[in-house]
This record gives sequence, C-alpha cells and structure tokens, in this order.
Amino acid sequence: MNSKLKLIIILFFIFLLAFIGGVLVSEYINMNKIRTEYPDLPENAYNLRKDSLKVWAIRLVLQFLIPLLFLTSRLSYRIRYYVDNNRSLFFTGLLYGIIFFTIMFLVNLPLDYYSSFYLKHKYGLSNQTFGRWIEVALKSFLINDLVTSFFIFIPFYLMYRSPKIWWLQLSFLAIPVIIFMVFISPFVIDPIFNKHTSMENEKLGRQITELLQEANIQDAKIYKVDKSRDTKTMNAYMTGIFHSKRIVLWDTTINNLEEKEVLSITAHEIGHYVKGHIWKNIIFSSLGTVLLLFLVYITATWILNLSNGTFGIRKLHDIAAIPLLILVLNFYSFIGSPITNYLSREMEIEADTYEIMLTRDRESAISAMEKLYKESLGLPRPSNIFKIWYYTHPTLEERVDFYRNYPLD
Repeated sequence: MNSKLKLIIILFFIFLLAFIGGVLVSEYINMNKIRTEYPDLPENAYNLRKDSLKVWAIRLVLQFLIPLLFLTSRLSYRIRYYVDNNRSLFFTGLLYGIIFFTIMFLVNLPLDYYSSFYLKHKYGLSNQTFGRWIEVALKSFLINDLVTSFFIFIPFYLMYRSPKIWWLQLSFLAIPVIIFMVFISPFVIDPIFNKHTSMENEKLGRQITELLQEANIQDAKIYKVDKSRDTKTMNAYMTGIFHSKRIVLWDTTINNLEEKEVLSITAHEIGHYVKGHIWKNIIFSSLGTVLLLFLVYITATWILNLSNGTFGIRKLHDIAAIPLLILVLNFYSFIGSPITNYLSREMEIEADTYEIMLTRDRESAISAMEKLYKESLGLPRPSNIFKIWYYTHPTLEERVDFYRNYPLD
C-alpha cells in the first residue's frame, strides 16, 4: 500500500476520534446546562442519552473500520475468489452479496441488540419480545440485504462496460427506482413488519378526513399500525405518492394522546405532503445520487490506484471492491450529513407552519410535542454540533417556541 494512502487512513481515523471526542464533550456540557434549566427532567433521560451516545460513537467507527478490514485483510478478495469459479457476473454478485451481507449482519448484531433491544427495555421504552426482535431483524436483513444481492451485478456490469461514465448511467437507473420505491413501499414493504388497519370509519378517522378535505388531498388513506407490540414511543408519518399516499398513525400515538393532539400531529404530516416534501425529497435524492456516485467514482478509483494491489483488487469493476465502495459512500454520507439534515429541518419547519395554520391550535401542538419527548425520554435539545450533524428535526425547545409565537392572524 502506498505510504500516502496509509497516512491518509491514519489521519482520517485520528480526525474521526477527535470528532467523536468533541461531540461527547459538547453533549456532556449541554446536559449539565439542561440539568440547571430543567430540574424536573428524570435522571433516566440523561442516562439514556449517555448510553445512546456510546452506541453512536462505536457505530460511527465501525461503519468505516469494518469495510476497511474487509479490504486490508483481503477477506473481500477471498470471498470473491471463492464464489467466482467462472460463474456469470450475476451469480458471482449474488453469492458474494449473500456472504458479505451475512457477515456484516452478524458483526453488527450484538450492537444492534444492545441499542434496539437491551437499552429500550432497560429504560422502559419497549414491549418487544426477544422473538419479535429477531423477527424484525431477520425481515430487515432479508428485504434490505438479500434482495440487494440480486442486483449487485448491475453497477459492476456498468463499470466494466463504461468505466468512465458508469456513475452517470447508474444515477439515471437509480432515479426511477427511488420513485418506484416511494410508490410501492406503503403497499408492499410496510405491511411486512406491522399490521395496518384502516381508520376511515372511526371517529378519529372521520376527523382526520375533514383535515384532508380542507387540505384538498381527500384521496389519501388513513391507517393505524400496531407499533405497540414493538415500542412505547409515539410517531406518525405520511408516505406514498399518487394513489399510494397515506397517513399512518402508530397505535401508541392514538392511545396516549388526546384527540386534538393527534389531529395536530396529523396536520403536521399533511403539511409535508401539501408542501411537496415527498417530491422534493425525491428530487434532492436523485440529484444527490448523481453527485454522490461521481464522488465515489473519483475517490474509489484514486484509492485503488494508491493501494498498489494491497487489497487484491486491481479494477473497480471487481465484485471484491464492494467494501471499498461502501467505505467511500459512508465517508461522503458522513461529510454531507449537515447539508441533508439542514434541508430536513427546514421542511419540518414548513410542516409545523402548515400544522398551526390548519388547526389554529397552539396548545394541542405544544402538549403533543412535549408528550412525545417525555414518553421517549428525550432531552429538550442536543449540543449544537450534534444538532447540525444528526438532527433531522428542530429541537423540542425550538418547536415549542415556534408554536407559541407564530402569528395566526
């Protein structure tokens, strides 16, 4: 491996550890300030935050370290060598993907268990049985990873046929896939994990229908989903496009909030659709995919040239380059997080604005938001650096202040 590449890798991990250290210091300072400003917050809220930060730090390191180890140990090369055996590109990619994603699943399983099962039960945020947790984990693995394995051959075929412009061709292929997934996800994928029941004939459903009619999207469906089998926290969302659009309320939300509070949350989700956020996200994702794949092409090719064959890979169209592509994708996703999350927070502000104008009910908007945070043991704000890098929504403080002061006249 070129000494320049070694130095870059070492400097990157030094930067990553310094970033983690800076975030942790900022978060602990912020928690000390919150203790003074909000003396009634339960101690469990702080303990959960500390445990969650540990998981965040470990996961951030692993998302770069694991792909790197696949490359430097030549494990990726060995897997490709084992599955190749003069098979077609499709079957080589399929077998490689099954082995690679299975290893990744097993390596991440202990941390996933700790974060999504152990901690949730430790702090009383989950009703999920261990069997149910395994079921959800396996379903996610089968849908996300194994299905992906069937299509791994496509980018590598493009790389082989068009080594200079494969990233542009792949971007054009990705755009209709993004739109298609947004359309079919509510019908096909979501029901695999939870049962969705129509609410349109219930009292609350009829009240939501009135909001939809006022917003001129009365063809949207209304569903509640049995999330209480998995969690005690609350949520709602609007998804889909065209005839697939629907509002989905977790049953925990319906069971723990007053009707007016549920209607406020629903109005917020309606705001996302009315303001075109679903289509904006599709457009942003499509443009972002073009830029991201171009950067991946430039950077992965540069790294491969500097590696001098250390990884056992000479060409980017080698299936064994998958960890390299993931490593570079993770890098640019990390670097680009402040931009994507800023855009997301701006959309949330637009949805909050629509919510308060549609319902004209400040009190319910505030009380609903406060209950959401209370039930999930959330803190009223993170540190500034954590907000910039990871928060897709405004903080509780910001949202409550917005609801209280936004002019309704």
